[in-house]
Amino acid sequence: MKNSSMRFGGLGTRVAARTFALFCLCAIVPIVVSAIVADRIVRTKLRDDAAIRLESTSKSYGLLVFERLRQTDEALSELAAFGLAGRLPYEDIRTLRSSHFEVLDVVAHDATAAAGPGARSTTLSLHGTQVRLTVIRAHGTRSLQITAAVDPSYLWNPDAVYLDSMHICVRGPNAAVLQCVSEDATQAAGTARSLAGEWSLFLAPRYGAASWSVRTEQPASVALSALDSFERTLPIVTLIGIGIAFLLSMVQIRRSHRPLALLADAVEHMGRRGIHRHVAIDSKDEYGNLAQAFNRMTGSLARQFELFRTLAQIDRMILEDPSTHILVEKILPALPSLLRAPVVALAVAADVGKSITIWWSSSTATTVTHMETDSLTLDALAGKIDVRTPALAGLLSHGNVQLLYGLPIEVDGHLRGALLLADSESRGNSTRHARAFARRFAVAFGSEQRRTALLKQAYYDSLTGLPNRQLFKDRLEREIAHAKRTHTQVALIYIDLDRFKNVNDSMGHSAGDALLLGVSQRLGSQLRESDTLARLGGDEFVVIVPAPEEQPAHVLAERLQAALREPIAVQGATCFAQASIGLAVYPQDGADVEGLLRSADIAMYRSKAAGPSGITYFEEAMNRDAQRRLLIEQRLRVALRAGGLSLEYQAKVNLNDGSLAGFEALARWNDPLLGVVSPGEFINVAEECGLIDELGSWVLHEACSTYQKLRAQGIGLGQLSVNVSMRQLRDERFVNEVRDALERHAMSAEALEIEVTESTLAANHREVSGLLETLRRTGVRISIDDFGTGYSSMSVLGELPTDALKIDRSFVMESATQHSARSVVEAIISMAHVLGKVTVAEGVETIDQVHTLRQLGCDFAQGYFFAVAVPAEDLPAVVARVPAWRQIVSDSVADHERLTAAAR
Repeated sequence: MKNSSMRFGGLGTRVAARTFALFCLCAIVPIVVSAIVADRIVRTKLRDDAAIRLESTSKSYGLLVFERLRQTDEALSELAAFGLAGRLPYEDIRTLRSSHFEVLDVVAHDATAAAGPGARSTTLSLHGTQVRLTVIRAHGTRSLQITAAVDPSYLWNPDAVYLDSMHICVRGPNAAVLQCVSEDATQAAGTARSLAGEWSLFLAPRYGAASWSVRTEQPASVALSALDSFERTLPIVTLIGIGIAFLLSMVQIRRSHRPLALLADAVEHMGRRGIHRHVAIDSKDEYGNLAQAFNRMTGSLARQFELFRTLAQIDRMILEDPSTHILVEKILPALPSLLRAPVVALAVAADVGKSITIWWSSSTATTVTHMETDSLTLDALAGKIDVRTPALAGLLSHGNVQLLYGLPIEVDGHLRGALLLADSESRGNSTRHARAFARRFAVAFGSEQRRTALLKQAYYDSLTGLPNRQLFKDRLEREIAHAKRTHTQVALIYIDLDRFKNVNDSMGHSAGDALLLGVSQRLGSQLRESDTLARLGGDEFVVIVPAPEEQPAHVLAERLQAALREPIAVQGATCFAQASIGLAVYPQDGADVEGLLRSADIAMYRSKAAGPSGITYFEEAMNRDAQRRLLIEQRLRVALRAGGLSLEYQAKVNLNDGSLAGFEALARWNDPLLGVVSPGEFINVAEECGLIDELGSWVLHEACSTYQKLRAQGIGLGQLSVNVSMRQLRDERFVNEVRDALERHAMSAEALEIEVTESTLAANHREVSGLLETLRRTGVRISIDDFGTGYSSMSVLGELPTDALKIDRSFVMESATQHSARSVVEAIISMAHVLGKVTVAEGVETIDQVHTLRQLGCDFAQGYFFAVAVPAEDLPAVVARVPAWRQIVSDSVADHERLTAAAR
């Protein structure tokens, strides 16, 4: 194997073969994978670009057709105006034929009511593939109706085709082909594999007609011509890359494995015969260094074995008794002979700021001598040391010692002592071996230090060095006991940093730790010696203030706030800390440690809820609020399991014709102990304590069950709306739960609407957009509730997969009386319609609001004017009121027309 390896320059070994194979594999696999991924990415990108280009062409062509319809519409309207004005006889209009259209019929009517100048309407109809426009224009008591056929060559404009081999077809209702145009008039669609892009031309807003579909097709060979060139080039580039990888791998393996083969042969020879073989490697790289190190290692193995045996014996002695005095007495006398030094000394500092004790022993002495000095520091005993220093004068009597070399002994990164060697070379072989003994002394000193550290760890915070929760409670208990004996008070200041999580998220946890350390130092600088500052955990601090009558607690709290407002340097950046502070005083706010701490905690949370940088004294009302929230949580858990909740349903009315559009399901709770609990109160508690998922699931299934029961009785509820929380939308299982509810209750997806508040979507739109889009694809409608209160941006609103906007009641209630509110509602409705969404007005309570909303174009309304929220058993009675709603809306339309006519 040796001869084979050397003959092939290091490539004959199994390691070399495996390394070569691994090199090649590591090069080939990424190249091949990259080629495949690149092919897929480019293929997908080119197809997507082609589809976008075709869809854009369809849209451009559709807009061109619409513009020509509009121009024809305007021309016919002007003809009608001329005819009504007597400037053009009806017979001339009837026989008129232009390059754009041909007049088919002209009919004059007498209107029963006066119409304003310029009143007109236009309708579009299809007769086979012929497109006809009918324009009715009224003036005073007369009206003129003109029907014309649009010229196909003008309308369809084959010159609009500009892509190679493009084919455009326009289809009307029921997919009937109205016209197809191509670059080549003889081309037929579908003769070869092609790509297509489609766009819908909406005609209903202007002409009251069904939409047309514009579809553009192009052969795949033309649309994806660049892909063929790429796929021809990619394999060639891939093969070249693989070949280069093979060549480089072979060269590199040959260079690296020949020195390894030489070293392996030398090690095998030494292991088999016990004789060192010098390895000669001429390279100036790491392999040359490795050969030199190997040669040095084998030369010193004998001495090393002897030294290791001695170190093993010393390790056992350390394990028997790690105290410093015993270790020195047992180990130090043996060190001069082992380290080949005339004198060996050990310097140890018991604590920071205390004197240093120096023990020493020589090769001629069998005892250990020691002395203490205050004129030296451990830093001065590292490196070369002149023994003529007065503090080391005792070492002069031990031979011709003029120079010492000190090795530092560090424990957890801190200098704890030094091992001193008398060595004429100062950095000879003895120094290298002495480091092993220095490390063993460090282990012994560390064991003693750890015992002290464990005690500190049990009672002090590791980051700030402040008392932890356990020591804090002990000191507070002592202060309360003292205050009880002396009839004094003890104040407790509970401090919680505001928005501390932002520091961790934006700058990292190390920056957060640095900020906490800076805050602790800043707070400590404002306290008296009798005060105790402790860190409970996270970003929470507490201050124990004995005898607050001498220094009021709120004065100290304000001073702490002012200190925190000063900038704190954190990792080269400037941070400003803010804190919410709660104050509690013994004995009125708590008779023991837990009670006082709980009161201060409650006051702190009330301060945080009121806004950043607040200071709040504890009040009994806060405790009652906390107890009520806890009671609500407990009773709500019981109600969810015992069926103590109920649903009420509020109708939603179509403002166009007064028909029933649907119902919104609203949770209600009448507890035997708490009475009627408002939805806002128990839903907030449910979100805080994690019950919102269970509550939301119950509302969904209960509402769907009611829908199914009434449908079985022949009563249609229209569309059913259910409110969901942000927590439900974060759970991917929510989609499956909705599908399960629809399937279990045999309910179509189109009959269900999910309502999400705008504030929830505005803050988390990226997080929930995917789930909402999944729900929307199943047919479920998505509605934004309380719109106008969440500060959504236009970009967010455009991206959200929603179908409806529910205008918040605060705008609706003032829309009929205040111009500003009316303007807001009008803007929301216009914006929603531009984005293709319908609008629902909440809180409609008066007929004036109904009139205003109809004038502004609102689609649906919901409020006490039409119906209050009722239990499921009263829904038939609400449905029976639909004719009355129709009459209200009809009267509203008539009133609006009368007012319009009067204004004219």
